[in-house]
Amino acid sequence: MLNNQQTILPESKFIASNKKLVINSLVIITFIISLVFVDFYLLPKTKINDEITYYTIQYGGRRNGGKKTIMAYNFFTKKGHCFPTSNYLIEENDIEIKYTLLFKSVTNVKSKDKDYSDDLAIGFNGILFYCYFVLLFSIAISLKILLSKKSLSENTFYNIICFNSFMLFICIYMFYVF
Repeated sequence: MLNNQQTILPESKFIASNKKLVINSLVIITFIISLVFVDFYLLPKTKINDEITYYTIQYGGRRNGGKKTIMAYNFFTKKGHCFPTSNYLIEENDIEIKYTLLFKSVTNVKSKDKDYSDDLAIGFNGILFYCYFVLLFSIAISLKILLSKKSLSENTFYNIICFNSFMLFICIYMFYVF
């Protein structure tokens, strides 16, 4: 006769031996993302005058068989900074740049006539912010599951590893693209 209690299966050896490694990795990723947030929002910015030396155009796919669409303009400056704008060409060469202290990410771009800061497609002005948010939300749920006293199935453990790795890959890819 079956009773209403479910038997709790012990975790496999693979999960038991790698659980601590996965938890530590997720905590380290959270710490690095927190550093990026602190650098972008809390630490002081450095302001310099710079000059745009050249730019490249980043094209996207064709729509309805038409011409390629412009995704972004990538600008490079005399002092070695680079930043993209989404669909907005800066026609002036002399600009004022603000960049972060730790990672040297450009946060503000101004010319004599206009502020281009809202048009930047780098850092937390673009899609990367949402990718970081999804990754952090996933890590929070994953840590809650991993730190609970319940035993995990191998499928759950692999799903935690794979989804967080995929989101980390997307964040790194987006960081280098933009």
